[in-house]
Amino acid sequence: MRVFLCPRCGEWMDEAHPDFPRCVFCGEHLLRCGLCRHFPGDGQRCPRAKGHPVVYVHSTLDCPYHTPVRSVRSAGWRLPPHTRWQLVASAMFTLSVLLVAFLSRPNPTPLLLTASAPHQVIVGDTWEMRLLVQSDGKNPVRLRLDRRLLSAFQLVGLIPLPLQVQSRQDFYEFFLPPRPDPQPIIVRLKSVRTGKYALRAVILTPQRQAEWQTRIAVVKAQPPRPTPQKLGVLAMALWR
Repeated sequence: MRVFLCPRCGEWMDEAHPDFPRCVFCGEHLLRCGLCRHFPGDGQRCPRAKGHPVVYVHSTLDCPYHTPVRSVRSAGWRLPPHTRWQLVASAMFTLSVLLVAFLSRPNPTPLLLTASAPHQVIVGDTWEMRLLVQSDGKNPVRLRLDRRLLSAFQLVGLIPLPLQVQSRQDFYEFFLPPRPDPQPIIVRLKSVRTGKYALRAVILTPQRQAEWQTRIAVVKAQPPRPTPQKLGVLAMALWR
C-alpha cells in the first residue's frame, strides 16, 4: 500500500483511505497530473499515460503510471495524526493511573528475625534454638525446619504450639498462631548423634520471608578428670 505526502498541507495519506485521492485534511487532489514526476508541462502530451493525451496541471487521469513528485513510500496501516494524538493521550492517562495505584498501595510490614543457638552441645543433651520474630502480628507465622535437621536431632517441644503441621519433601512446616510483636519462638531439640550440622530456620508470612542459619557441633561427654591429691597427703604417704 502506497502512502502519499500532500504537497499543500504536508500530511501523509494512504491510498486505502475512503476519501483518496482527495486529501482528507485539505482537499488536495493527490493524483492530478501537475503532481506527477512525468508531467511534461501545460498543454503537452504525456509520455506515460495511455494514448499520450494532452495534459494540464489540474488534469486528473486514471493513470497507473502516476508517480508523485513528492516522496512516496510503502507502509502498513497508518493512523491519522489526530487519532495518534488521542491514542498517545489515552496511553499517558492510563500510565499515570497505574503509577498512582502502584505508589499508593500499602507496603507490607517488614519481617525481622533474630535467633540464637549454642555452637556445641553434648550428645544426648536437650538444648534450645530461640527465635524472635517481628511482623504485623495479624497473620499466622510459618516456621520451616529441614528434614535433615530433624533426622540428626529429636524435636522435643515447640513454643507456641503450632496450629497445623505439614510435611513436605525437604522440610516440615509449622503454622504458629499470631501473637503481638515481638513474637518469641522456642524450639527444643535433643542431640541424637555426634557430628557437625547446619542449623537453618525459615520464617514466612503472606508477604515476606526471613531465614537464619548457623552450624552446631555435637560431641561426646568428656570423662571427669581425676582430682589431684594434696601435697601433704602425698608427703605423708611417702614418709610411711
